[in-house]
Amino acid sequence: MDDSELAAIRAARLAELQRNAQGGGSQAQENKTNQNDPSQSILSQILEPEAKERLCRVRMVRPERVTSVESYLLRLFKSGAIRTKISESDIVEILEKVSKEERKGNETKIVFDRRSTHYEDEDEGEEDDFFD
Repeated sequence: MDDSELAAIRAARLAELQRNAQGGGSQAQENKTNQNDPSQSILSQILEPEAKERLCRVRMVRPERVTSVESYLLRLFKSGAIRTKISESDIVEILEKVSKEERKGNETKIVFDRRSTHYEDEDEGEEDDFFD
């Protein structure tokens, strides 16, 4: 086998893996979850494919954030506030808002507790004649 044949085999295998990763595997998993959970079927109705894909990618990194976004979208749907499909840009805005709220809740405050030192206690009664 020479290098050109090996490169062609690698390219064909890579293309096959990419097709499986994009189409077959995610659709089978999505269908499985849609059948088990009615909320997932509602989400698939109100989200555009790009928005669903974005949420799937975010779920790998921040599953708790996606869960809060999904519950927010379900509340909007049940109240009748959603009239059109949610696009990817809408999902990005919602994710940014959730991220800001999480950061606001996790703000760390540093408090400096300054105590008097040994040196300040000794010099209280004396004046400093250093610059005279």
